[in-house]
Amino acid sequence: MGRGGVGSTRSEFLAEESIDDIRYHRNGGCFVTTKRAISFVLIAVLSLLLVVILMYYYGPNRKLEELRDDMKDIEELINKTINEETEENIRLPTTLKPVHYRIRIFPILDEFSPDNFTYTADVKIVVRCLSKTNKIILNVDDLDITEHNVTVSTLKTTILRYENLAKEEESDNDQPEIYQKNSTLHNNTIIVVDNNEDNSTDEILIGAESTQLVIQEVYKEEENFKLIIVMRNLLEVDHNYTINIKLTSNITNNLAGFYRTSYKDLNGQSRWIATTNFQPIGARRVFPCFDEPNFKSQFEITIARRTNMTVLSNMPLRETEPITNAPGWVWDHFETSLPMSTYLVAFTICDFHNLRSTSTAAGPVINIWAPQRDLPRARYALEAAQSILVFLEDYLGIKYPLSKIDLLAVPNFPRGAMGSWGILSFRKSAILLEEYSRNWEIKQHIFIKLAHELAHQWFGNLVTMKWWNDLWLNEGIGSFMAEVVQSSLKPRWQTSNDFPLRVMYKSFNLDSLKSTHPIQTDFTKTVQIEQIYDTIIQSKATSLIRMLNYTLTRPVFRQGLQYYLKSFYRSFKSTDQNTLWKSLTDIAKNHSVLPADVTVKTFMESWTKQKGYPYLTVDRNYENGEAIITQQIFIQDNINNNTLWYIPLSYTTTNDVIKYAWLKNQRNITLANITENGNSSWVLFNVDQAGYFRVNYDIYNWKLLIQQLFHNPGEIPVASRGQLIDDAFELAQMDIINYSIPLSLTKYLTRKESNYSPWLTALNSLAEIRFIINNYEYTGAFEKYMTNLIKYKFDSLGTKEKNNESQNDKILRWKLIQVACELRFESCLKWAQSEFSTWMEQADPDNKNPIPYEYRSTVECIGIKIGSLKEWDFLWNRTLSPQISTADLKTAYLSLGCTHDPWLINRYLELSLSGNITLEYIPYVWESINHLVGIRTGFHFLRLNWERVYKTYEDVYLVLNSICQDFLAYLSTEIDLQDLTQFYKLHQKDLKSVASLMQAAVDAIKIRISWRERHLNSVAEWLNVNEN
Repeated sequence: MGRGGVGSTRSEFLAEESIDDIRYHRNGGCFVTTKRAISFVLIAVLSLLLVVILMYYYGPNRKLEELRDDMKDIEELINKTINEETEENIRLPTTLKPVHYRIRIFPILDEFSPDNFTYTADVKIVVRCLSKTNKIILNVDDLDITEHNVTVSTLKTTILRYENLAKEEESDNDQPEIYQKNSTLHNNTIIVVDNNEDNSTDEILIGAESTQLVIQEVYKEEENFKLIIVMRNLLEVDHNYTINIKLTSNITNNLAGFYRTSYKDLNGQSRWIATTNFQPIGARRVFPCFDEPNFKSQFEITIARRTNMTVLSNMPLRETEPITNAPGWVWDHFETSLPMSTYLVAFTICDFHNLRSTSTAAGPVINIWAPQRDLPRARYALEAAQSILVFLEDYLGIKYPLSKIDLLAVPNFPRGAMGSWGILSFRKSAILLEEYSRNWEIKQHIFIKLAHELAHQWFGNLVTMKWWNDLWLNEGIGSFMAEVVQSSLKPRWQTSNDFPLRVMYKSFNLDSLKSTHPIQTDFTKTVQIEQIYDTIIQSKATSLIRMLNYTLTRPVFRQGLQYYLKSFYRSFKSTDQNTLWKSLTDIAKNHSVLPADVTVKTFMESWTKQKGYPYLTVDRNYENGEAIITQQIFIQDNINNNTLWYIPLSYTTTNDVIKYAWLKNQRNITLANITENGNSSWVLFNVDQAGYFRVNYDIYNWKLLIQQLFHNPGEIPVASRGQLIDDAFELAQMDIINYSIPLSLTKYLTRKESNYSPWLTALNSLAEIRFIINNYEYTGAFEKYMTNLIKYKFDSLGTKEKNNESQNDKILRWKLIQVACELRFESCLKWAQSEFSTWMEQADPDNKNPIPYEYRSTVECIGIKIGSLKEWDFLWNRTLSPQISTADLKTAYLSLGCTHDPWLINRYLELSLSGNITLEYIPYVWESINHLVGIRTGFHFLRLNWERVYKTYEDVYLVLNSICQDFLAYLSTEIDLQDLTQFYKLHQKDLKSVASLMQAAVDAIKIRISWRERHLNSVAEWLNVNEN
């Protein structure tokens, strides 16, 4: 047999093959020693252990655990930051009451002076002692005040007093009484607070002697922003005292307090002005004062200026006086003001020119002030202000109490506008309009800003809140009155239909986050007051006042407001929300507009003192016509709690009859006879979205509503059509309904919807989903669906305005063009590129921009996004031109960030840090880069350059706010959250002042992250089924 056969022996085998052959010719096997085999086994076991360890620490499950830890980590850090600070002693005692301020300020705006951008002040405050005390406590912030510059005095006056008896015969024994009392003299006039309210006595001053009181010490509580003057002796009740303080301080450059800013004149030269921004607590940065809204007082203001400048203040100019030993300088003395809070004090030193109202009707003189080259752009605002003022006087039943109104177009202002008494300051973009412009967007923006600030002359100035926790009332009524004015004077704009879109939905989004807060909040820290002007305070407040107006009915609400104002007219007292609730209830009970067991106070406090808002579930019984209405809080993570509201219900069906009911602080209610027995017609709740809540329906009612929209959407009110879309998308996001409902709702838009409000609502909701999906593989499918959705309407409206076109079509075209270009719709991109190129080819592009204004934001953004450095430099150079309008400047800054070139984004951010962009416009820089590439690049820049960013904007809350709200809140992935956590850990101390905004940003990021886990697959499935 062959070798190795069955019959072979071991010796034969070994004889045929040498040991070397066995060792090195290994055909068909592997031979190792025992030791080596054991080593291999040990290595394998150790490798397996290492894999297990690595999987534990770095595997997908561990990554998920780390992400959850990071989420929890950053939330705990932020909450710790917010809660760890001890409560500040922020309130002033009520032992003293200011009666009269006399403020003299000498500001220097002279670049050649060593004292440039400084001012000296002489402040005299007359106070009335209400209870015995030896301490005078004032608010100050960053003012250098020394003891030798502080005096306190009283004036012993000799008074001749006699009775003025209201009877026919006077007694022969009546004799005048001579006595001494404390008072205070200013410019040979006496200021006496008369305790005798029945006016039964007359007093004649026959002598006065000033007495300076002994001060024991003067010190500051820096952490509480207080100056404390300790007197040797107690101040006496019902006596007047004068506090006199001299100081020198800086005119700042941070848009707060008394600050400086500049503009370029027609020759391109910088011109400096100085102006004020005291709301909410900026007055204490400029002069010591009782800086709380309830301490209303008269103000007598005197400001020094060069003869080539102008000074404007709350009151009309009384006289101008040359300053001895200061050639070219004068004092401007203004009339004594009506009683007002410190935050309403305002003055500006400028070289502006003015336009004056030409109305011959009796009333205040209205002037609008602006740099000379901007005056032609001020005519629209001037004319609008006149008509708005007349309307408000008629609607409120009280005449405007001052003799003048000055409107200022301030080159660099921190907020849109500020309505101080008699002088209203605006960002230039909020008050200036190109002459002969027909642009609806800017006109509406200017009109509503004017109406809001003019409404504050009554609500806020005439009647003022006692404390900042009722600021929502000022802002809510001011904004609501602006809506009333707009719908009454500009009915063609049809703004009542899109109120939810413009106002309510902004508030809904933030008010559903875990970080939301009640609109009436007790403040324990000064920083909370400085951050008070947020979207919830402004938009939610307006929505609640609107709901109250609908509930009481418009005539009753108007009558209640008039009754409320007249109760305080002439007294100029401070008040709170309870006073308004009582006034409205007193009127409402005579008209039977509220249930007998419901008052305005109980109704409204369920909304003002609780955070968040409810959603209703309407569960119908189609056999007997009943429906069970259940309320539950609508909040992030769908957290259940016991919060309940008083909810006014309105509902309708196909018969167009609107019915009303109440859900009175109870979980649910059963409504009978919603429809006839067996009737399968749809039911719609919260008609016109009058109430501040969302509505969910049983699945069959959703289907009935969708069928109606496809058949004839006009049967459902316009505002309610938008409401159905917005409610459905947000309910789906919270996992309350399936995404098939809102996505199916949108399909009717293509052929059946012609009104812009439902369109804009749907496109905004879809844009948020698109923003999240952009990180994943379904982007193409989603964008294809959106393109198919808008294509028919986009093609029919085109890109050019038609003759006699409605406002509705203009707005709808504007939005469709914006979305089509974002979706890279070919015809839209070509049109935008052509428009941008045409502008670039102009011989004088600074004065000739052929792009219609309403499309400039889209055209410029597309030009930058798909263009090169050439396009970017072209647009940047336009921002440097003195001729550019403020509206175009804003558009340019919002467009420059549209580039997807990381190095250009870095360049843009670097330019913003280097002083090339004024502070007012810096937020637009950060807002402009909240797209996918901009977020990644910008966050990297922020982390690398945080020290510079913080040093530059530490005292500019406007910018830090924008970085958090308009930029960081748009991070959307797990990696983003991890990076943000590390960023916050490193800079926790710096971010203390914006901790609440960071909290809201984290909540928004978490929603986007969880959206992928909960909804991405279901949306993808729906897109696949509805591909065509």
